[in-house]
Amino acid sequence: MIKKILFVTLYALICISLVALAVKGQKENPLHFQTVKDTSVGGPFESSNNTSRYALTEAIAEDKTFFFNNPRARFATPDVEEYNGKIFSIFTPGVSFLGLPFYFLGKTVGLPQLLTYSSTVLLALINVLLIIILARKFGGGTYTSILAGFLFLFGTNALTYALTFTQHHASISLILLALLNVMGERTLIKNIYLGVLYSAALLVDLPNGILMLPIIIYALHKHLKTKSHYENIKFTLKLNIIGLLIGAAPFLTLFGWYNYQTTGSYIKVAQMLGRRVDVLPSGEFVSRRQLTINEDEPVRLPFNPRNQLSGLYILLLSDERSWIWYSPVVLLGIVGLILTSKRSIKRSFVIIASSVVLTTTIAYSMFGDPWGGWAFGPRYLIPAAAVLCSGIGIALERYKRKVWFIIPFMMLAMYSIGVNVLGAMTTTQIPPKVEAVNLPSPIPYTYEYNWELMTEKNLNSSLFYNLYLSDKLSSRDFALLYASAAFGLVMILYLASIFENHASLKNTEGKGK
Repeated sequence: MIKKILFVTLYALICISLVALAVKGQKENPLHFQTVKDTSVGGPFESSNNTSRYALTEAIAEDKTFFFNNPRARFATPDVEEYNGKIFSIFTPGVSFLGLPFYFLGKTVGLPQLLTYSSTVLLALINVLLIIILARKFGGGTYTSILAGFLFLFGTNALTYALTFTQHHASISLILLALLNVMGERTLIKNIYLGVLYSAALLVDLPNGILMLPIIIYALHKHLKTKSHYENIKFTLKLNIIGLLIGAAPFLTLFGWYNYQTTGSYIKVAQMLGRRVDVLPSGEFVSRRQLTINEDEPVRLPFNPRNQLSGLYILLLSDERSWIWYSPVVLLGIVGLILTSKRSIKRSFVIIASSVVLTTTIAYSMFGDPWGGWAFGPRYLIPAAAVLCSGIGIALERYKRKVWFIIPFMMLAMYSIGVNVLGAMTTTQIPPKVEAVNLPSPIPYTYEYNWELMTEKNLNSSLFYNLYLSDKLSSRDFALLYASAAFGLVMILYLASIFENHASLKNTEGKGK
């Protein structure tokens, strides 16, 4: 037991160190992004997904307002809205609120950007732990479950987005906590907790309300009991269901108050205003209609079933965004969930977890922009990847001694880690094919673009590399060493899982004698 604790502790420290080595920053001045908001490729502010949320955190901390002055609005554009003469973030404020304590802490040491972004890194590490717990609940072993969590962080684009100030990892934390919450009997406390998780998820990103619907429906179903008596059916509802509303109230109140301050309505959010701000060459801001012509028209959700076939292809099969191209190791999780579903005691829980995966995939396949804009891999499917990765632990536990499984698994793990380290070390800004081929100077629309940046321009976004190794190693060699270290940990964990079972078997045989 002591050896296992020491091993797990060492693994955790190495995992944290690897993530820290990938944190973005420049060589010339490690505080560069604290004072000059450089939006160049590979930097922390390369995407408006980051800048708009960071601008809101900064506006709240520095000016005690939700609205942007002209410099912040230019910094955050195009992900800003203008309404009643005021400019603010298009995104829901959950991530920006979460970043506030980190911003204040960072400001005291002169590193507000670095510390603010560390909130996402912390959530990414928490998600690894939650996947380990989920895999164990499904029936995975200690080391195979740890390996499942490790592959999520280093074998998917979760690593790339752990280095950003975006909603993905916060959403995953809340979804995984909600999944763990619905296991077992419902109590008032568990319902209050689930209400908190669901409402907090809405504050982080509105689509989370859809992604978590299978969890909420299942929780509601567990409160409903039916009793048949001859031709009559009697329905009873447990009173502790009210805990969901009690738990949701604080965050929904906060969300409503924020909306009222920005849009003048408790239920109207920025994305539904139908406006976007454009910046003219002169620096002047102008508004243009984005979704609606009439303010009084009903809200149009950005989901269209006509997009679904194309969206599914982009997310599941295409070389632009799919798991097959960016992280095929995730697909082993499907095998694990199928294996777990054969155990009746786990079947309902597997159905709920699988429903979250399917809901996420189907919802975003109908989205107007299934590419997720300029992005690295299927960023919309990162929550689904987290759930699937928990199933990898079960697949490993079942087949890890099979020769026919070992080689394909290692190849998939090596490929997935290599691709996603490439993304983490360069940029998230890969255009969809339709845009890439029509640029004045066309660029690749796959991770080939990341490879070109690394090998031809020697670009590397790692602060550690830029500070200490850029004059000693090429960007490609550093990324290769990094990926090799990550894959080495995969092999060590794999061997540990085999020896763990072997030791347990020997102990059992010894006791039998």
